[in-house]
Amino acid sequence: MSMGIEETVYHIEFVNSRETSSVALSELVAGVTDFLAHFGGAYLLGKTFYNIVGDGDGNTKFKRLLQTAGYKNDAKGFFAEITEKLTRSTSTNPVPMIVNNVVLPNLLVLSVLEKIIPGNRYISARNVSQYEKLANESIPENERDALQKVMDTYPVRLSLHTLRQMRISKNITYQYAPFLEELDTVGQTNTWIGQFHQGLLEQMYQNRVIFLLNMSCPVYCRFCFRKHKESRNQTNPTQADVKKAVKHIDQSPSVKEIVLTGGDPFLNKKNMMCAIDGLKEVPHVQTLRLATRSISYYPHLFYDNDAFWLNSLKPKNMELHQARKRLEVATHFIHPDEISLDSLDLISELVKNGIAVYVQTPFLEGCNDEGPELTRLFSLLRGAGAELHYIYIPCSPIHGNSVYWSPISKGLEVSRYLRAHLSDRIIPRICTATPIGKIDWHSSGWAVERDGADEHFIWIRTPYTPEYFKAFAERMDQFDNVRVNSEGTLDARFMAQIGDERLFIGSRKAGPAKTAVTDHEALKDLQTVALKDQRIGCAIVSKPSNKLSRAHETRVEIDATAGDEELEYIRRDDRITDVVFSSKQDAMESLYQIEALIRRIGNIHHVNAVRLRSLKFNYHPEIYT
Repeated sequence: MSMGIEETVYHIEFVNSRETSSVALSELVAGVTDFLAHFGGAYLLGKTFYNIVGDGDGNTKFKRLLQTAGYKNDAKGFFAEITEKLTRSTSTNPVPMIVNNVVLPNLLVLSVLEKIIPGNRYISARNVSQYEKLANESIPENERDALQKVMDTYPVRLSLHTLRQMRISKNITYQYAPFLEELDTVGQTNTWIGQFHQGLLEQMYQNRVIFLLNMSCPVYCRFCFRKHKESRNQTNPTQADVKKAVKHIDQSPSVKEIVLTGGDPFLNKKNMMCAIDGLKEVPHVQTLRLATRSISYYPHLFYDNDAFWLNSLKPKNMELHQARKRLEVATHFIHPDEISLDSLDLISELVKNGIAVYVQTPFLEGCNDEGPELTRLFSLLRGAGAELHYIYIPCSPIHGNSVYWSPISKGLEVSRYLRAHLSDRIIPRICTATPIGKIDWHSSGWAVERDGADEHFIWIRTPYTPEYFKAFAERMDQFDNVRVNSEGTLDARFMAQIGDERLFIGSRKAGPAKTAVTDHEALKDLQTVALKDQRIGCAIVSKPSNKLSRAHETRVEIDATAGDEELEYIRRDDRITDVVFSSKQDAMESLYQIEALIRRIGNIHHVNAVRLRSLKFNYHPEIYT
C-alpha cells in the first residue's frame, strides 16, 4: 500500500474552468491523517463523524474512515472519488461530499482542497470569464452582459481561502459571488445620515468615532453597507491625514472609543501604526477597536510576513495597557461554514494575549436565518474565546441587497431560539442600525408604526435626543427621516418589513421622571442576605445530587465540594457548555477545591466556560487586592 501511495499522482481538471492541478496521493493521505490526529474530535466535526473515526492516532482514525466509506485499505480509491466530486463542484452547485453515506465534514474537505488549490493570495475578478475560472462556474450566455455590469458597478475580489470554501458551501458563495439582482434599484445608496464626517473621520455617537484608514478590502462582501461608496476607488489617507484626525480626537474629550476600520485597516500598516501610536497618547481615549473581516475570509493576512500582525499587536496591546487603554479586534462571521482552523487559531491567539475579539453578525435571509446554524456558529466562536456582540436585523437596505432582507419578526424569532439553546453569556444583542444609530430591540428601542407615506418604511423609537447630537452634529430633528416623539427622544424612519404587526407598540406618553432616593439601609440588608448563601438553586430538571443544579440547557451550577457524580453528569451531556461554581460561601473562600475541579473539567471538551460566583467582588472588592 505504501508503494502505491508514493507513486500515485492525481491529475485533476475542473469541469467548467478547465483549470488543472496535480497532487500526490501521499500528500492527501498525510494531510488528512494529520488533520484527524489534531482536529478529529466531536466538538469540531460533529458526533456522527466522530463515532466513525473514534479516538486514537491519525492513522487509526483514517483506517476507520476508509473502512466505513467502503474503501478498506484503499486510500487511492477513496481520494479518487473525492477528487472526482471536487472537479464537478461549483460555487453555485457544490457537490455533496458524501462517500458511501459518510458525510465528510467541511473542515476535512478543506484540508484536501488546500492541497489541490494551494495558495493564500487574493484576486480581483474584473470580468465574467475570469470569475468563471476562479469559481469553476459556467455563466449562461444570456446572463453574461448583465453580470459584467454588476462586476463593473460593484467590484469582485476573492481570496483563495474563500474560493476553496465556496466550492463546498453555498452559504459562502451567497456572501461573495456577484449576482444579477444587484442591479435592482430598490433600496438606498446610504443607510445613515452621516452626523459628522471630516476627512477619514466619521462620527455617529458622542463617545465613539470611526477612522477610515484604508479604502479597500481583500474580499468584498456583496451585502456591505459601504458597497455604493466611491471609497473603493479613492486614494488611501496619508499619515498626515491620520495625525490630523488624532488631533481632532485630542480636542474632543467626550470621545472615549475609536474604531479603526476601512476597508480593512490591516492592509495599511503605516496608517494603522500611526493611528495606534497617536491615540495611545490621548489621555481620554479608553478603547481602540480594530475592525477586520480578514479573520474569517483572509486569515493569511495575520500569518503573512512572519506573522507581522500577530507579532505586532501583542506588544502594542502591552503599551496600551500600560497607558490604561484597551485594545479590541472586531470581526464578522455569518455562517458556521466560514469557520476555519486558522480563524479559530487567530481568535484564540489574540485572546490568550489579552486582546479581546468580538463578533458581529449581519442577519441574511436564506443564509443564517435559522436558529440551529447560528447556535453552531456562536458556540464554535465562543469556544475559541470570542465575545458575541450584535446580530444586525435586517441586513442593510442597500440597492441590490434585497435578496438578503428579512422581516424584523424573523430575527426576533431566531433570538428566542438562541435564548433557549445558547449560554446566556454568549447571546448577542439583537439590534437594528437606524440612520441615526443602533437600537437594541425592546430595551433601547422598538417599532412604533408603519410609515404613512411609504409602506416599505417603519418608524423606530430610539434613545437618542436632539441634545445628544448637539456637541458634534447638525440639528437632527431637521432631517426628513427623523422626528421628535412625545418623550423628547428621536424616532427614526427605517426601510424594513415588520413581519408581525403585533410588534408595532406605538408611541409612549411622556411621564414624570423618577425621583425616588436609594434606601441605603435596605440595600445593606439585601447585601447581607445575599452573602449568606450565594447559590441560586434553581433546577429545571431532575439532578443527580444537591451539589448540582441545572437552570438551563447549556448551564449547570455546582458546589465547590462537587465530585465524580456531578462531573460525570456534565460529561454525559454535550449540550452543557458552562459550569458555574456557586456555593453557600463565596467562591474566593473555596479556590483550592475549585482549582482542582477546573483541571478535571478541562478534559470535558464540550465545556468551554467556567464561572465563579463571587458577590464579594461587588460588595467587598478589597479582598481581591
